[in-house]
Amino acid sequence: MSKTDKPHSTFQHVYAVVRIDVPVNQSDPGNSVAVVKVLFTKVAAEQEVSRLHKVNGGKGCIYTMKTTRLVP
Repeated sequence: MSKTDKPHSTFQHVYAVVRIDVPVNQSDPGNSVAVVKVLFTKVAAEQEVSRLHKVNGGKGCIYTMKTTRLVP
């Protein structure tokens, strides 16, 4: 279990599906990264990343998942 997968004492973990456009826009790199959606389970997020890779594989973007915390 990685450090980010360990339960947080205060906040629930959620899993952000992130899209990175390549090549990264050097003049405005913030526009090259987007949170696509946030899911409640790691398995669902991994499945969504896989699905998006298949659907958008040739469109010059990479999908990944990052663990984060839900702050109500």
